[in-house]
Amino acid sequence: MSRRPPPVHFASAALDALSANLAILNENGVIVTVNRAWVEFAGANGGGDDVGTNYLHLCDAAVGDGAAHAHAVAAGIRAVLAGQAMFELEYPCHSETEQRYYVARVTAFRQDGECYALVAHENITRRKLAELEVISLNVTLEARVRERTVALEASEQALQRTNAELIKRNDELSQFVYVASHDLQEPLRILGAYADILRHRYRGQQLDERADTYLLRITQQVDRARQLVRDVLTLSDVAPNPPREPTDLAAICCEVRDSLPWPSDGRVECGADLPQASANPAQVRQLLANLLGNALKFRSAAPLHVQLSGNPEQDRVHFVLRDNGIGIAPQHADKVFVLFQRLHSRKSVGGNGIGLAVCRRIVERHGGRIWIEAVPGAGGGTAVHFTLPSLQAPTGDPALASSQGTAAERPSPGS
Repeated sequence: MSRRPPPVHFASAALDALSANLAILNENGVIVTVNRAWVEFAGANGGGDDVGTNYLHLCDAAVGDGAAHAHAVAAGIRAVLAGQAMFELEYPCHSETEQRYYVARVTAFRQDGECYALVAHENITRRKLAELEVISLNVTLEARVRERTVALEASEQALQRTNAELIKRNDELSQFVYVASHDLQEPLRILGAYADILRHRYRGQQLDERADTYLLRITQQVDRARQLVRDVLTLSDVAPNPPREPTDLAAICCEVRDSLPWPSDGRVECGADLPQASANPAQVRQLLANLLGNALKFRSAAPLHVQLSGNPEQDRVHFVLRDNGIGIAPQHADKVFVLFQRLHSRKSVGGNGIGLAVCRRIVERHGGRIWIEAVPGAGGGTAVHFTLPSLQAPTGDPALASSQGTAAERPSPGS
């Protein structure tokens, strides 16, 4: 059984069901039919159903803000009737009360040997407003990014100027400390010399015993001041970017050990198989001299035993100098690296509290870290840990600085 084609009025009902404003034009541009949406839109804007009107003439005669778009639609209709596959144009169609956007689409078809154009105007306001909102947000974001970029560049320039000024001031301060320390040496030497002359020449004669004691204290304080000046010079002489080379800490440890007044029953193990570090030999010598000097200064009644060991850790070498001395309380493990900080009285143990501050500066100048592992209890001893760049770590390697910075953030063993 053959199925009959749907009645013609089905096509008309289908056109009326569409939300787009539809019109069918003949090859001369005359409107032959429209759908319900077209009629409603035309009525709301002061028109009628427009059937029988030449739509091309209406578009050509348009004036005002929408004239350019109307002329473009007319040209598109003529192009499609002449054989172009399709024409499409988005355009604004604002009313007094709202913003509206439409898209015009034109296609052609043939019926009974005649050519017709199907013109559809579809409301795309919601989509267009969303697109415009995205564009506006993008513009705002780009403006903020530009502002932020300018601000960051200004901050970077200000930071560079500040760093340059700090470097200049540090250089000037270092120069001042160097000159002032050298200038202080001479008056201190003269003061000490004259105090010695008075003490030895007039002892027991014009001066009584109390005066002799006062002169002795003057001499002692002058010696202390001269040593303090030498210590400050040592601290200021630690270069910020020392030239590095493969450095054998075991050999330097042996040299420093032999230069110190080591007790006959003392034992120092410098580690025969220590990995080499990329360091400045002169500064490493100062580092080990201070650490071994402290081990000698703070030894206990037991025979002194000091051991230097080291293990490679990625791009650095982790060294440990252990002793069996009097040790240090865990709560003071960080305090001892502060400049002029002392945990013992000057009468019991000499020094000015600069040695470990110099050690920290040397290690940090190499991009490393230094800390103390303290064993609670008398005679527990002390382990000084410090890291130096390995031979595989190039000078100024940011990865090394980053890894050292990470290490500096974790708590020190024993602290």
